[in-house]
Amino acid sequence: MAAAAPVLAAPRMAVDLPATRLGDAAIQLAQSASVTIGMTDPALARLPTRALHGHMTVDQALSRLLRGLPARADRIDVAGWRIVPAPPANPVAPRKATTETTRLSPEEGDIIVTGSKTGTRFDRYAGTASVLSGADLTLGEQGRGSDALVERLPTFASTHLGSGRNKLFIRGVADSSFNGPSQAVVGEYLGEVRLNYNAPDPDLSLYDVRAVEVIEGPQGTLYGAGALGGVVRIVPEPVDLTAHEVRIGLDREITAHAGNGYDAVGLVNLPIVPSVVGLRALAFTTMEGGYIDDAGRGLTNVNRTHKSGGRVTADFRPGAWRVQLGLVLQNIDSADGQYAVRGYAPLTRSNRVAQPFDNDYLLTHLTVARDWGATSFVSAGAFVRQRASSRFDFTSNGAASPRIFDQSNHIELFTDETRLSRLDSSGQGWVVGASLLYDKEKLTRAIGAPAAPTRILGLSNEVTEGALFGEAGHQILPGLVATAGARLEYAHLVGKPLDRAARVGEPRRDEVALLPSISVSWQADPQWMLFARYQEGLRPGGLSVTPNPSGPPTAQRFHGDSLSSVEGGVKMLPDASTRLRAAVTFSYSHWENIQADLVDMRGLPYTANIGSGRIWGAEASVDWRPTDNLSLTAALFANQSSLTYAEPGVTLDASQEIPNVPHFGASGRVHYHRPVGGRWQIDLDASARYTGHSRLGTKPDLYIEQGNYGQSSASARFGTPRWGLSLQMDNLLDQHGNMFALGNPFGVSAGQQLVPQRPRTIRFGIDARF
Repeated sequence: MAAAAPVLAAPRMAVDLPATRLGDAAIQLAQSASVTIGMTDPALARLPTRALHGHMTVDQALSRLLRGLPARADRIDVAGWRIVPAPPANPVAPRKATTETTRLSPEEGDIIVTGSKTGTRFDRYAGTASVLSGADLTLGEQGRGSDALVERLPTFASTHLGSGRNKLFIRGVADSSFNGPSQAVVGEYLGEVRLNYNAPDPDLSLYDVRAVEVIEGPQGTLYGAGALGGVVRIVPEPVDLTAHEVRIGLDREITAHAGNGYDAVGLVNLPIVPSVVGLRALAFTTMEGGYIDDAGRGLTNVNRTHKSGGRVTADFRPGAWRVQLGLVLQNIDSADGQYAVRGYAPLTRSNRVAQPFDNDYLLTHLTVARDWGATSFVSAGAFVRQRASSRFDFTSNGAASPRIFDQSNHIELFTDETRLSRLDSSGQGWVVGASLLYDKEKLTRAIGAPAAPTRILGLSNEVTEGALFGEAGHQILPGLVATAGARLEYAHLVGKPLDRAARVGEPRRDEVALLPSISVSWQADPQWMLFARYQEGLRPGGLSVTPNPSGPPTAQRFHGDSLSSVEGGVKMLPDASTRLRAAVTFSYSHWENIQADLVDMRGLPYTANIGSGRIWGAEASVDWRPTDNLSLTAALFANQSSLTYAEPGVTLDASQEIPNVPHFGASGRVHYHRPVGGRWQIDLDASARYTGHSRLGTKPDLYIEQGNYGQSSASARFGTPRWGLSLQMDNLLDQHGNMFALGNPFGVSAGQQLVPQRPRTIRFGIDARF
């Protein structure tokens, strides 16, 4: 069980634990003290404990909590404890991390899936989830954000259009390749607050992150609209209220056939009033050198991307309450598109003008929380302002003067969720809550000469959503837990063209939906768990520019879509003798009235409902630790999708596949850690991933094949938990596989565009902690 960041002192605190089970008591104590408490033996989690009250240190609380139980607490670092059987029964030592935090990885049987909102233990969660530790990410991966997650998780996919302009997909639920007014199919969160609604992935850098959770399948009951494929939840390191800390990281990037880049990040943690008020802030800047040449303008390495920003979090603990106020800023500037065109030299295309992209992102959030024993109250609100603008070369073949297409998307998003829950690591917790969301999008477009393009039809979409939700688990028989929940959601939609002369139908709409969920988990014995789950998700509709063959484009409504999914599988749980974790999952999804962002014959974007479809999926994963210093992980995913009904004019027929998700994907990783004397240690890591083929779109001129490529990387770090030197190499074989078959929508129908892999890249880095 894990919670919050480590502390470097042993202050006394108020402890108020009811009589419960050891697993739940450990969770509550870890959250109250902002420390990490782990437990690898599931049998220990079920031991009964007495009530515990008073002011004491964590060591004292654990000593009293375990008094009379066949267990002891071993301290593993400055703020980490592990509860093991006593006397020892060949316990498995935790794998050392490259920082002084306990790893959150699928190897540890005590991970909590916080995205469940009830503190369910990873091995008892009746669904498919991945928990990636921030300590496992190299400095270069932290700067790359979502791309690093895509490379590590086979069921996680991206459009690869470029940082800050991608769409993310999970488990085969992918609507289209283009960015428009339709809502994202993956819910993205930073801690308790939502990051986006109908905007591209903001691609937040993953610096100072404790963990990243990816929960697969529709999550409508707990997360509402826009989580058809699943949820990605970034868990940041919280403020340490007791210790000063400074961290820095520097990374130099050298890329073959390309420009060079760098990563630089600095962090400071300040306990302003120890144990009461603290501040944690970080700032970063990264540069990815370009690797695409433009023969038409005689330029090399045009697609340089610069990302900069930071986070500031203030934590205030007035008594038993926790108040957190935060600010996130991030700017992404890409000098040009990252695509090439077949027929030219490798990594080359030809254009008349540059095609830059800019994404400016701001997030402010406020969270208020309190615990009463195992009962937890959380209220989190956030405001997001996002500005995404892009330019494409719109020049016709043989034209004397260049022409451009500009698109700008201005988005404001307000969200709030308040909930009350009872934490229970076995899956028997409950949660009830209410949420409110307001999103306003203003999409403007222009075509013409680069110096003075002419405005064309733009759109404004507003969505107001309110919801009540609840979910609860109950043990029916020993080892058998059933969970049921539902969400009642109301959405008010208002769409209008920014050109009053445009024809509009049905500008306002009200939608009400009920999103149920039910799951069952059965722990047949301490090493095996079976589970099954049914859940639904939805997206409301909106207003879009629609092609008009007889005249200028018009504004038309597209309808909301919904997805229902059933999954089932088996998990093999680790113990001290096997050191092995494995899982196999099968899933089926039915997607009704699919909404997708498309392009018309001229390349102009619009949104429409393309039909209905189904997705069959199978996935497997295995984690094995043959020794204390060596770990091996592997995962694979197979997907088969097709349209069961096709809207005339926007698809080939009802048998074609849903776009952008490969039929097959696989990944593997080897990690080796070895102390080399004193506090010195070396960490070696190597990984490989294969991505199978997929299709770009559903329209006849977009049914273009992409994918079918491999990726590989290796890294090494030598040093101590306080500082170290690192070396990382990506794309070891210097491959140029086609990750995505789109760069410019106005030339994509020729089928010659491709986004090649970044050439072989070597990074030299240094990190330090004071």
